[in-house]
Amino acid sequence: MGGPLVSEEGLELIRQKMGLTGPLPVQFVTYIKNVFQGNLGDSWYTGNPVLTDVAMRLPATLELIILALLVTFFILLPLGLKSVSPGGGLGKRIAGRALFGYGMAAGAFPDFWLSLLMVFVFYAVLGWAPSPTGQMDISVLAPARIGGMYLFDSLLTGNWVAFKSSLSHLVLPVFVLAFVYGGAILKVALVQSASTQKTQFISFAKVCALPVTTLQSYVNKAVYPSVAAISAIIFGFLIGGAVLVESVFSWGGFGQYAVQAVVRSDFAAIQGVVLISAILNLVIYFVVDIVYLRIDPRIKSIG
Repeated sequence: MGGPLVSEEGLELIRQKMGLTGPLPVQFVTYIKNVFQGNLGDSWYTGNPVLTDVAMRLPATLELIILALLVTFFILLPLGLKSVSPGGGLGKRIAGRALFGYGMAAGAFPDFWLSLLMVFVFYAVLGWAPSPTGQMDISVLAPARIGGMYLFDSLLTGNWVAFKSSLSHLVLPVFVLAFVYGGAILKVALVQSASTQKTQFISFAKVCALPVTTLQSYVNKAVYPSVAAISAIIFGFLIGGAVLVESVFSWGGFGQYAVQAVVRSDFAAIQGVVLISAILNLVIYFVVDIVYLRIDPRIKSIG
């Protein structure tokens, strides 16, 4: 941090600034005190406070994760559950087995390999996708910052040029994340759906000649808690696990910041990344617990 020609006095000033001059217990107390004051230290590489760097990088990653999960919830899951719904002919059974096979195999696809393949096909060969140079075209100005997510910021501010550019850059990385990591969610949903359809209450509902739509609603309600649990795990993993996709598309997100901090031995940034990731995971699991209260009647009955 001080350079190759720094003096001993300069090193001592750096140690004092970083709170490294006292015994380890004192250093820890100082660090905790700074954390509660919103001070996670300064990155020696960027020169910025770590909290500032995180605030700039984290929304980009959250935008990818949220959109990928939305694609999974509103496109992939409905198709999967529809294919294994009670009733139906040979075509539905074939579709169900095909989707289950995809769910089993999706996790074996390296996300960086699929990202490179998408860039090669849709950018280099077909020319349909924009260049993988970040969250927007270089020639387009970023929208006024509200939450830090370009797509939502441009939508809220009515900046349609930025909205179109941001949306075009999101298509491929969101597809890759949804394809690779949505498969685990789909697999859990299909297994839970098949298990639920063998239960006595579904058999009784069939004997009562209830409509297929009613049977499917019963099955879906039994599937949702498991989907919520695995989604929380996937969300937490992707906070730092999407780094390879971010690297291919030059996204500049939170995961890429974490890897760069490790490579550069940027210890304050590493500590900040770990702390923020832990807090986000706790928040996510807390939210899922609240969702459980709404979607699982068994928990309501315990209360």
